[in-house]
Amino acid sequence: MAANKKPFHETVAENLIEQLKAGTAPWQKPWEPGSQGFMPMNPTTGKRYKGVNAIHLMAQGRGDNRWMTYKQAKAAGAQVRKGEKGTPVQYWKFSEEQNKLDDNGKPVLDGQGKPVKETVMLERPRVFFATVFNGEQIDGMPPLEQKDKTQTWDAVERAEHILKASGADIRHGEHDRAFYRPATDSIHLPDKEQFPTADNYYATALHELGHWTGHSSRLDRDMAHPFGSEGYAKEELKAECFSLIMGDELGIGHDPEQHAAYVGSWIKALQDDPLEIFRATSDAEKMSNYVLAFEQKLVQEQDQAQTQKLEAAPEQTQEAGMQLPTNNQQMRDQLLSALSQEDSQAINQVANERRRLAAGETDAQAFEETARQVLGFDLPADWNGAVQVQGNVVIEDGGEQFVEPAHAVGREPEFWGVYAQHENGMHQWVADLNSQNQADELANLLGLVDALSETNEHEQAAKLSRVNEARVRLDPNSTDDDISAAKEARKTAEATATLNDSDMQRRIAEHERQQAQQVKDSQQAQAEPEKQERTYINVPYREKDEAKGLGARWDRQQQSWFVPPGVDTAPFAKWSQGAAQEATAQQRPQQEQGQTQTAGQQKQYLAVPYGERGAAKAAGAKWDKAAKSWYVGPQGDMERLSRWMPDNVKSQQGPAMSPREEFAEAMKSLGCVVSGEHPIMDGKKHRVSVEGDKKGERAGFYVGHLDGHPAGYISNNRTGVDMKWKSKGYSLDPAEKAKLQAEAAEKLAARAAELERTQEATAERVSKQTANLVPATEQTPYMQNKGIQPHPGVLTDAEGKKTYIPAHDENGKQWTMQYIQEDGTKRFAKDSRKEGCFHIVGGDMKALEAAPALVLQEGYATAATNAEALGFATVAAFDSGNLPNVAKALHDKFPDKPVVVLGDDDRHQELTQGTNPGKTKAQEAAKAVGGKAAFPVFAPGEAEYPAGVAPITPQSYREHLRASKALETAPEERKADLQKALLSKEQLAALDHMKKHTDFNDLATKSSLGREGVERQVRATVGKAVQEAERKREQKQVEQQVQKQKRSARIGY
Repeated sequence: MAANKKPFHETVAENLIEQLKAGTAPWQKPWEPGSQGFMPMNPTTGKRYKGVNAIHLMAQGRGDNRWMTYKQAKAAGAQVRKGEKGTPVQYWKFSEEQNKLDDNGKPVLDGQGKPVKETVMLERPRVFFATVFNGEQIDGMPPLEQKDKTQTWDAVERAEHILKASGADIRHGEHDRAFYRPATDSIHLPDKEQFPTADNYYATALHELGHWTGHSSRLDRDMAHPFGSEGYAKEELKAECFSLIMGDELGIGHDPEQHAAYVGSWIKALQDDPLEIFRATSDAEKMSNYVLAFEQKLVQEQDQAQTQKLEAAPEQTQEAGMQLPTNNQQMRDQLLSALSQEDSQAINQVANERRRLAAGETDAQAFEETARQVLGFDLPADWNGAVQVQGNVVIEDGGEQFVEPAHAVGREPEFWGVYAQHENGMHQWVADLNSQNQADELANLLGLVDALSETNEHEQAAKLSRVNEARVRLDPNSTDDDISAAKEARKTAEATATLNDSDMQRRIAEHERQQAQQVKDSQQAQAEPEKQERTYINVPYREKDEAKGLGARWDRQQQSWFVPPGVDTAPFAKWSQGAAQEATAQQRPQQEQGQTQTAGQQKQYLAVPYGERGAAKAAGAKWDKAAKSWYVGPQGDMERLSRWMPDNVKSQQGPAMSPREEFAEAMKSLGCVVSGEHPIMDGKKHRVSVEGDKKGERAGFYVGHLDGHPAGYISNNRTGVDMKWKSKGYSLDPAEKAKLQAEAAEKLAARAAELERTQEATAERVSKQTANLVPATEQTPYMQNKGIQPHPGVLTDAEGKKTYIPAHDENGKQWTMQYIQEDGTKRFAKDSRKEGCFHIVGGDMKALEAAPALVLQEGYATAATNAEALGFATVAAFDSGNLPNVAKALHDKFPDKPVVVLGDDDRHQELTQGTNPGKTKAQEAAKAVGGKAAFPVFAPGEAEYPAGVAPITPQSYREHLRASKALETAPEERKADLQKALLSKEQLAALDHMKKHTDFNDLATKSSLGREGVERQVRATVGKAVQEAERKREQKQVEQQVQKQKRSARIGY
């Protein structure tokens, strides 16, 4: 695939968008009743194409509905015409053929010496692409045959039987409209006599039956969207695709005229997310399968129905035994009584509004406004009930502060964020709390809102029990018995909800009939003699096929390749270095199979095909995200799970790429050079070289962790491309890598354009705000605290309390403003540009032009202090990371002026973080423009760490922070050990003293040297720089004069 070729989903979506605009999309075109099937089909297999493939092929505008591959056409005695262009289709592979191996890992051969093949069900399905050609593109195609229908009913009779068998509540009597009402779970139609033909009636009825399948008791789609909304239009798209399928299946045709009003919304949905058509067609296939199953029920033979009834009897007995009373009102009252009256009323009000939203009695905007007013924070209308609590930290990068997950940067949380999950899986920030306990309490309150808005009594009971268990666990007065009782109540409620989940029951019943065989397989597995000793080998993922070809086998339990007994180990020598000893050391005796598995037991992995995952999960299997494999869960039923024991599944899929190998592939796709020990998946920051780096350079950066769902972050600072990575269990193929690289420049350009638009809008907003402020002629509280005088350009409010410092670029345009509160708290205008912006203390650009030198510093107070000492304008760059940007911009503006950077000396950060950003960035800025960097010199003992106090290192400081946090909730027996990790009072006092002596303002206000010390140091430094610049100018003038005289002499000669 070419690097510039668009992904399949984008190609499909873009083509459909153009057809929607033209009114020619497949579901926009009428299809006459009784005509030969119009849905694309493959004449070789006799099956129709499904899902997005069907829509994509119909969108090609061909008159023949037959599509096949080049090889299939050739096999049928036909030939694709030369020059014809094929159409791609996408399909998923759930099984594959592999060579059958004997007990020694060698291929089994048939009578002709060829390897015997066997089918392996894949645990991780794979996606493939094929190119097909239409019958119109193929010469020699056989005549189009009529469908071989086993069903003999006519279309109308079949449709009527489906409607009756569904049991749907269908109400007639509407004047001129047809709709499905979720609140009453009923379909509303005009009387049959109002329709011009029977086909029209049944096509309409089946369209609404498609909506009916979305009820929570059936296929459980998101139906809570008001008429005219984007969500409503998406549901209509699914129903239209469903109608298309049913119209072809039953021969009643398809009439799209009634749904033309949604075209604009469909176009927007596909433009926003090209994958929406994939979801719509996938759901449409599920809807058609669900509805057509009613027809199948009517034609099943009586003995088959009776057999199913007998097989379902044990399940029904079990279900009946679990129908415990769900006293939701009592649990609800108990949970609400623990809250304040205000909180209780707020939760009830929001829950009631959410129920009204689900019933279509209010809209999303009204719900969100209610939540905002009542709860005091935003709650999305498409909240799916899930809440996440995450520990966060604030990190500084390039002078900017960012909120990042604490685990991603290897630090202890500074605060805790609460996030509500949207239906699409994205999260929305709700609130930040100081402690995890506070965050958990808020999450529990939101859980109560979700529970009280649930309409299904069994699901509500389960949700209420979860909230109650969380409440009990958060209560410090709860005993172990209290927690155990709440846990058991929750498990019982969840079991009841599960057994009343019709979809779950269908999946369980599908596999119950295999129970007897599973028991037999289990008994045979237990009766097998103990395996002979295996020789384990250490095979990299990329070499697995080579090892497998030599006869190696995969051991799920040890998660390692091994050489079977009896197989020559010589060919495996390159993988045997220490591998056998390591794997043997890791082995543990396998526990006897029983009904349950204890927590301390090693995981018993299973070989579960993808299509059987639901049955395995229902029997107690759990998914191991790291190993990409199912295993026997703590409550797993071994009798039912034994059929998936590796020894009972002769052919199974090989191991998935490990998360570390996945992460390495992702790093390489961004141009990172992965070698040696990298990637190190420890949740800490690491730097690596990237393509194009010189020797010693490391422009690549990553953080990767294996906790929970393995994830990480990768950045190539040379190209500016970054990636937030999550483990998926598959590798990036060359086409994906090429696509990622090709899209990088486009995304960066789009991001830059959007950023520029946002910053321009902010600049306009800030300029308007400036007009409402007044010049600061008297000291504000901040100025009084810093000991500085008001200077031209600084603004304040009418009360003179807050300090406002405008920031401009080198051309004088204001982009942002720094707001300083009375207590010294600082922030910048939201969504503003700060990079390269600065504030001139003591005037404007004219004042700077008149100054003998460009004197830069970080903060405004430092710049004001130095301006007062020097007697001319200075520049505040606001932070250390912005110093290089400002220095370059002003040097370009005034190339003949000397540049002096009077930086901060952050010695305390050298002790705690291992870096001194103030000094490093000041030196970088000075070097970039050929200037000079200088730092304050304090009196002896003022800025140094005391010699007699135990030293502080970054490691000891991190341990101090962790221990301080842990002591807040630690039990008494742990406190003594944690206190040992704390820094002493002397160490903390010394650190605090150093923090107060970093810049020239500190020198003026906190040092014994005072303002006189500032004046001596900055005047001497700047004066020397000015003299040196003057000397260079004079020398340059002399050299120019000499050159001029030489040229004149040559001309005179």
